[in-house]
Amino acid sequence: MKFIFHCMIGLCLFPAWGYAQLSDIYASEPEWYHDYDVKFYKIDIEADNLSTTVRGYVEILAEVQKNGLNEFTLDASDCIQVESIMVNGTQTTFRKENKCLYAKFPLKKGETYQVVVHYTTIPPNSNSFFSGISNQTDNWYPAVTWTLSEPENAVEWFPCKQYLQDKADSAYIFVTVPKHLKAGAPGVLSNIREMPNDKLRYEWKTRYPLAFYLLSFAVSDYQEYLTYSHPKGIDHPVLIQNYIYNSPGYLERNKAVIDTTGRLIEMFSDLYIPYPYAEEKYGHCVAPMGGGMEHQTMTTLSEFSTSLVAHELSHQWFGDLVTCATWQDIWINEGFASYSEYLTLEQLDTKAETLDWLQDAHRMALWERRGSVFVPKKSINDTWRVFSMNLSYKKGAILVHQIRLIINDDRKFFDVLRGFLRKYSFSTATAMDFKRFTEEQTGIDFTQFFNQWYFGEGFPVFDIAAQSANGQLTLWVEHEGSSPATPLFTVDLDLKLLKTNGTDTVVRLPIRTNSDKFVLNIPNVSDFLVDPEYHLLKEVSSADFVKDFPTDDHFVRCNTHLTYRQDLTVNFSEPPARNCRLKLTNAQGDKVFVQVSANRKTSVVIPADSLPNGTYLLYVHNGKAQYVRRIVKKMF
Repeated sequence: MKFIFHCMIGLCLFPAWGYAQLSDIYASEPEWYHDYDVKFYKIDIEADNLSTTVRGYVEILAEVQKNGLNEFTLDASDCIQVESIMVNGTQTTFRKENKCLYAKFPLKKGETYQVVVHYTTIPPNSNSFFSGISNQTDNWYPAVTWTLSEPENAVEWFPCKQYLQDKADSAYIFVTVPKHLKAGAPGVLSNIREMPNDKLRYEWKTRYPLAFYLLSFAVSDYQEYLTYSHPKGIDHPVLIQNYIYNSPGYLERNKAVIDTTGRLIEMFSDLYIPYPYAEEKYGHCVAPMGGGMEHQTMTTLSEFSTSLVAHELSHQWFGDLVTCATWQDIWINEGFASYSEYLTLEQLDTKAETLDWLQDAHRMALWERRGSVFVPKKSINDTWRVFSMNLSYKKGAILVHQIRLIINDDRKFFDVLRGFLRKYSFSTATAMDFKRFTEEQTGIDFTQFFNQWYFGEGFPVFDIAAQSANGQLTLWVEHEGSSPATPLFTVDLDLKLLKTNGTDTVVRLPIRTNSDKFVLNIPNVSDFLVDPEYHLLKEVSSADFVKDFPTDDHFVRCNTHLTYRQDLTVNFSEPPARNCRLKLTNAQGDKVFVQVSANRKTSVVIPADSLPNGTYLLYVHNGKAQYVRRIVKKMF
């Protein structure tokens, strides 16, 4: 899913996550979700393009997993009006309570039951992106009714079991509409049946397992536009079935991007595994939803852009084929789909385009100084937090990119993705499942990476100074976390060193503590760039060459990171000379403090509580010796 905003806008911090600890951080699901296993949904409804009203029935086949059950339970919103429920052909009593529907019937473990619920639903037409069913009439395009069940809004248009880890083995979606309309849905259009009252029933059938939220329909005055894809590893063309607005000029304006879908299917089939729903189709239904939703084999989207088409298409692998096991692990869906946007640019466009995408992703992720990619238990009911563009999408994509760089072998990286998709095909997975699988395939321990970047918060904030002298480059790298929850990041940081002869070289620095020093035998360095390829999510407070920076001495010690209302305390290892002079300058070189320490005390306090945030240099002239310290002041 992707929504579009048309506006400007050394230590391991955590222990290795054990199963007991993981169970503590995950939200619990209702106990009845384990009562039975859904095998099949058949949704047979009437709808039109002028309202959100739906009437008809849902049939569910389910195998009971527990003994001693006397009720069959379903999720159902308050807007669903149940007319009757039959279990194995017998009408039964029922009740609705706490957004659940309970059908009274004795159930035996191991047996399969057919449950049929006749209902009418009249949900409010809120036109929110996260509405289970919406209707909108555009001034330019035809009226449309469409569904979007993610994360847990399927119950606005049909009773079901909203449990990610219980995929139905197959599903039918039959939608009866006025004759001048078309209804699109997942699967294969097996029949268009004439119905009474000048109506048609569009009968869609899918034989592939799918999660509850990937069932959908869209109804409008559509025209059909068909193309085909020819991915490797599939011995027949894959149908691409588009239901687009039947408006003058619409196809002509969008045809070029629609036609790239086949090429994208071929590309993702090469990068990942062959398109997993090749026996049915891929397609699009257009609706004014302000983004897109990856309904299995039939994406619903508002517009055709290469980025949006690629994002939703890639969900057929990451999200549909392999689905996040909990909404707290939405990274499995959205992090990888967002990174697929980058891969699309990498495969089809220039390096400048890929860097622009990474730069934009970094810019958005840096807005969240204290957020984790993992959705904490306290936020699980906050839909906008679950689908945070900055965290789940952009930072999630950056994490995938960083994993790729750590593996440092594209063949291995894509083999990991392919193996993961094969292992968890038509099932669900958590981030820890992906971690374990990646470790097994690469031999790399990703524990600290996930502790810092997935469960941890924020990103490192760097202050970097350099001195080039006597054929060597000395670098002082200090950092802290943007969030106090993750104060240390052990990462590799790339610097591009620019030399006086016009050449350059890239070095990778292993950052293992909050204050690291590196001495490199690289002469004639005139300047440096920090992480020019956007490999690492980070913020750089300062990055400068400093003249006369100290080498190895311990005469001057001071607190180099100041917070609000904190003064600067300078300590000497021995009494300084009588003419010892202290000077504090800002980053522009302006003096903000000068003092001569004539009393030879071994400690001097420089008032700094009123100084604005920024980077300062402390110069200490002690006789013929000069010492320089970098001071950073920040307000938290």
